[in-house]
Amino acid sequence: MTELLQQYDDVFKEPSSLPPKRNIEHHIELLFNVIPRKQHPYRYAYRQKTKIEKILKEMLDNGIIRPNQTSFASPMLLVKKKDGGWRLCVDYKYLNKLTVKHNFHIPIIDELLDEIHGAKYFSKIDLNQDTFILE
Repeated sequence: MTELLQQYDDVFKEPSSLPPKRNIEHHIELLFNVIPRKQHPYRYAYRQKTKIEKILKEMLDNGIIRPNQTSFASPMLLVKKKDGGWRLCVDYKYLNKLTVKHNFHIPIIDELLDEIHGAKYFSKIDLNQDTFILE
């Protein structure tokens, strides 16, 4: 497996920017007559300040985030990853309360297993920073 990963290392590199622009733009549908408001930022330890600034600078430089003037904001926090690094998370609990809830059918596992019966190859996707790939 290591040889395979090394042979095709260009395929498995960490992305440094967003995927190309598509014709579909994601919108969050809010409940009728709701006006979102700014949430106060969470407090964090001073030692985390440089980590937060570094992550935000990388995301800004790579086009993952951009400066914006908006009437609402959600608080963020740092969460330690298993590898010792840090993940920037945004708490959207308040915004989630204001969004229209859509119902989606969850597939039955037995049906999914029937569909993949006899398959030779399987793949998985790691939605690292998946929130930021939607536009």
